[in-house]
Amino acid sequence: MEADKQKSDLQKIRYLIWLNTRQADPRPQISSQRCVSQGRGCLFSGATFRGTQKSGRMSYDVSVQIVNVDLAASHLCGYLNIRGLTDDWPELTTYFDAEIIGQKYGFLTNKWGATEADDMKHWSRFTPFRPIRSTLTRPGLRFNHMNKPFIFMRWKERFLVPDHRVRDISGASFAGFYYVCVELGDDANQMPKQSLTSPASPMMSGFYFHEHSEPYQQLTLRHVSESSTSSFELR
Repeated sequence: MEADKQKSDLQKIRYLIWLNTRQADPRPQISSQRCVSQGRGCLFSGATFRGTQKSGRMSYDVSVQIVNVDLAASHLCGYLNIRGLTDDWPELTTYFDAEIIGQKYGFLTNKWGATEADDMKHWSRFTPFRPIRSTLTRPGLRFNHMNKPFIFMRWKERFLVPDHRVRDISGASFAGFYYVCVELGDDANQMPKQSLTSPASPMMSGFYFHEHSEPYQQLTLRHVSESSTSSFELR
């Protein structure tokens, strides 16, 4: 009986040790962690913009679809589709993410081959930038981007969709990045929405930069109003 009691006590001790040292599964429950879009005006999950990109005398049809917006975190991502750029690739779609210029990211790029002179030349081409240039603070030339009627961004294309393994395309390059400005207009201080009441849709414009590419390739896009709601949720 004494041996049985000792065996039982030993089993209890082993169980308590196991219980105290047991660790929860470190793998996160991805399905329960949701990324909620926090956009403004025409910038919201599912928003579509259409227009052109001009390079010299050539003009190409472009559409952009926003996947997620987080103004508080100064981040945006989406897909850029361009048609007719090369004969081998009549239609190209890339995934991009964006740094929204504000308190976190300044107007100085400090990467991707862009100098401060390059930055100022490109940002100065956007009309909303000129009045605020003298108010920017160093380091990085930052400013409070919330509740402004415009949003500045840098778009960096990351990979080709659907084949992310493709890195080099003859006649096309996504090694550079875009300087982008969105003029929100009457929707600047409104929550994201699909239908717009202003006569003219908000304008999105940009310039592609790469030190070995033709300078000032201009992107001109307008927001496409939608009668039905569409949205994305990152999981």
